Amino acid sequence: MSCTNGEVEVVQEEVSEIEPRSFYMGFTGFPYDLTIESQVDTYEQVAANGDIFLNHLDHGVPWDEALNDLPFPEEVQNTLEITRTGLQPGTKVLLTATPTSQDRKTLSRYWNNEGAHQDLPVNWQGKSLDDPEVVTAYIKYCRRIIDEVRPDYFAYGIETNATFKKEDAEFNEFLSLIDTVYTSLKTAYPNLPIFLTLQDQSFENTDEELLETSKMLLEFSDFIAMSSYPFLDYSDLQRDADPALFEDDWLADFRNLDPNKPFAISETGFCADDLLIENLGIDIKASEEWQAEYINKLFNAANDLDAEFVLWFVFRDYDAIYDKTQNPPDILKIWRDNGLLDGDGKQRPAFARWQEWKALSKD
Repeated sequence: MSCTNGEVEVVQEEVSEIEPRSFYMGFTGFPYDLTIESQVDTYEQVAANGDIFLNHLDHGVPWDEALNDLPFPEEVQNTLEITRTGLQPGTKVLLTATPTSQDRKTLSRYWNNEGAHQDLPVNWQGKSLDDPEVVTAYIKYCRRIIDEVRPDYFAYGIETNATFKKEDAEFNEFLSLIDTVYTSLKTAYPNLPIFLTLQDQSFENTDEELLETSKMLLEFSDFIAMSSYPFLDYSDLQRDADPALFEDDWLADFRNLDPNKPFAISETGFCADDLLIENLGIDIKASEEWQAEYINKLFNAANDLDAEFVLWFVFRDYDAIYDKTQNPPDILKIWRDNGLLDGDGKQRPAFARWQEWKALSKD
């Protein structure tokens, strides 16, 4: 799709035929630069352009403070408070946290005033996911952040099916952890949707294995909440990121794992520029036009699946963060060009598609 006026008008007609939308739509507050000004601007923009906000706490856990009922580090407390103070009245909030690190299978690292993903304190190193102190600390942490943020939805594990294999000892430890955490939180907050998020692809599991593991995890989840970045096809890391190349119902197998549970898209995005990461074998051809096409494909699928919400990562490209990061890890580059605005703040065609869908009334 190009951005000629005629073709844009065709897209607008396609969008306007679908009314209302089933889902809330919004963003994370991930900033495009490391300055206070960029953080404030990001919150203002995502509040103005969405009706739900994702507070994504994938930073670690303040384990000692949570276990011992001590005040949270200032870094943690400030992150929690900005959600309440920075959003418009009526904005829904999805709060997500996780007990696992970014490898999605070992104990989450420490989050303190030194920042995110710090080394674990000595007394936490080597603890299993089902260690009684881990379970107790994580329940306390979840309850405290729920009480601080007062979200409309709470995910207590992020992309929990991403790397576990069913036969892993760590997976059984994780099942034991979430059984206790889920039961405790549902007792304390019976009216709050509490769930795990799932990933729609895996390097470690076949599609069949991924669905089987996901089915087991859904026993401890109120929602089927999906993380999906289909511009990056795990089976072919050197391809065109053309939305026409993947099925319109690419999430249907997960939706069908339990038709009685609500469905949601907890994270998604689509790159608007070529993505080359030689160390990871990634060579993706992308474009702003394909990103805009994905917006329509995404929201049509969300309506078809009666999704509760759709969250986009990120609102504006974070080129400035990437450029200022000393020896940036390869993984930081993957989502750098997912913004509906480019690194200079210029609106991409996908921004217009987003606004057309947002203008539709919400069921």
